[in-house]
Amino acid sequence: MCFSAGASFGAAAVLSIVGAVAVIKAKTIPQGLFAAIPFIFSIQQVAEGMLWLSFNNDDIPGRSFFTYVFLVFAIMFWPIWIPLTTRLLEKDVTRKKILTMILIAGIIVSAGFACIILFYPLEAVATHHHIQYKLDLPPAINNLMWLFNILYFTTTIISTFISSIKRMKLLGTVFIAAYLFATYFYNGAVLSVWCYFAAILSIVILWIVSEFRTSPDARPKLKATI
Repeated sequence: MCFSAGASFGAAAVLSIVGAVAVIKAKTIPQGLFAAIPFIFSIQQVAEGMLWLSFNNDDIPGRSFFTYVFLVFAIMFWPIWIPLTTRLLEKDVTRKKILTMILIAGIIVSAGFACIILFYPLEAVATHHHIQYKLDLPPAINNLMWLFNILYFTTTIISTFISSIKRMKLLGTVFIAAYLFATYFYNGAVLSVWCYFAAILSIVILWIVSEFRTSPDARPKLKATI
């Protein structure tokens, strides 16, 4: 099947190359931070690939470690990184203020998820060629997970639609499409499957970075001569 150690490592290899090319093409620090998204996704996919290997071979240690590494990126890192880098790229004052509020929400979401994975039992389970990340939560917190999920996708996806960069909206669109696909076909493993397709689709970022290089703001300005 397509979800396996090989799929994760293959995605990681492609993304590391795409991310490196995107970072090289970036001309400013904010552009470089944004361009690094595919490369960071590759690290996340390596962690899940190692998790797959630990399922297939009990002699491979670190299952718990790679579970936490994957989740730190998947549910704590992206709610901050995507709105942060989108905000750094934004030039419109009003949109920048909105992205600042989304970034604050992302920090709150990340902190909430950090408390959840630190203080409650966590287990990764491989079933039918995908991974489920199971948390043993008390009813009060479990009843609030819908709110965390809404805030999570607001910070990671909606921020791309707030941006004034035209191509950024395509990134948000493909992320939503990946989420709907994962929800419909892999309801028990949405996080793992969505992250896999979001990682692959982050190749769009290279296309967005190419717009930076060809836009008027990215072109070197000639000094006036007398």
